[in-house]
Amino acid sequence: MLSIRVSAGNVLFKEGDPANCAYLVEEGWIEIYTEQDGRRQSLSLIGTGQLFGEMGVIDGSVRTATAVATENSKLLCISAEQFLSLLDHAEPFHAELLRKLVARFREAQKAWMKGAILPRQESSAMGPGYAMLAGHRDIAHAIDRGEIVPYLQPIVDMVSGRWLGFEALARWQTPDDGVKLPVEFLPLAERTGLVQRIDLCIALRAMTELHPVGGHPCPYLNINFSAWHFKEERLLPAVRDLLEQSHLEPERLRIELTESQMLDNSDQALEIMSELQALGVKLALDDFGTGYSSLSVLHQMPFQILKIDRSLVSGVLVESRQRYVLRNLVALAADLDMEIVTEGVEDEATAIALRSLGCLAGQGYLYGRPMPIEDAIAAWQEQEATAAAKP
Repeated sequence: MLSIRVSAGNVLFKEGDPANCAYLVEEGWIEIYTEQDGRRQSLSLIGTGQLFGEMGVIDGSVRTATAVATENSKLLCISAEQFLSLLDHAEPFHAELLRKLVARFREAQKAWMKGAILPRQESSAMGPGYAMLAGHRDIAHAIDRGEIVPYLQPIVDMVSGRWLGFEALARWQTPDDGVKLPVEFLPLAERTGLVQRIDLCIALRAMTELHPVGGHPCPYLNINFSAWHFKEERLLPAVRDLLEQSHLEPERLRIELTESQMLDNSDQALEIMSELQALGVKLALDDFGTGYSSLSVLHQMPFQILKIDRSLVSGVLVESRQRYVLRNLVALAADLDMEIVTEGVEDEATAIALRSLGCLAGQGYLYGRPMPIEDAIAAWQEQEATAAAKP
């Protein structure tokens, strides 16, 4: 990016020029105008802090108007390559929405300049981005209607078979298509930022419902939070609000975070994690074994629970290397005073192998599929009643 100074009367670009850069006004004023039938028609006056010339860069069109300095001005010149690079690194939903807005404005501008009525557009003419925009709308409406709800999957003591707690997982209970799995809506919600709202409504419902559920010990609750909460520094205040609203004891809450959330700003992540622990909340490193920096995250970040991804668990019966890895992870976790939970425990043979390696807590279809919250609580209470009745 380059700062330039232009004198009053200097033309920055003319109608018909290629759109090779955009400008940010740092000082002065820029007039945008077009000429029709020999008459000059002023479109806008751009002042300090405003951007102009970006539309041609975004949609690849030539300039549709002329820009001239009305007084001595200072501008920040942003090349088309730089501008498009910034746009490419934006969240895909917002980048797509910006392109749609520019295209729509182009149509309105052309119609206005010609004195014509804006042509009617059908949704099918909106291009491939329409599905994403419509999907965003549908998910937002589903959140508003309370259709996205928590299902709970038990986390189990693999020695005694007793349930220790639950992980809350999102499900979309649609009125027409039944229950949608996370893979059908969470990737889009993650791209658009709606996952923050999903995280919070899932957490509040699950925490509130589980608060009065007792036992010996009381069941704990694992909640997943997206990296969006770290980006906007909303995780700590969000957790405080959730604890206050739900009345769940902080020591029963376990927040699952993935390795990727630690990498963008490790200093900020460490500070937030330390403050969460000060509340009494425990922190779990989720999907361990799927990334490349997991060991460095282990010794740098104050996790208390290590959740081993199913990719390390699935071959434990046939792959000696995976058994060696798991055995050493158990030893490492013990040295770091961390609990281990193995994910993806699907059959008894795998559970036996994991127990022989020292993995004592597990989660998977062998012990229970994700279930509606009321069913999970009923099953917990039945388990507790059965345990209390034993001599």
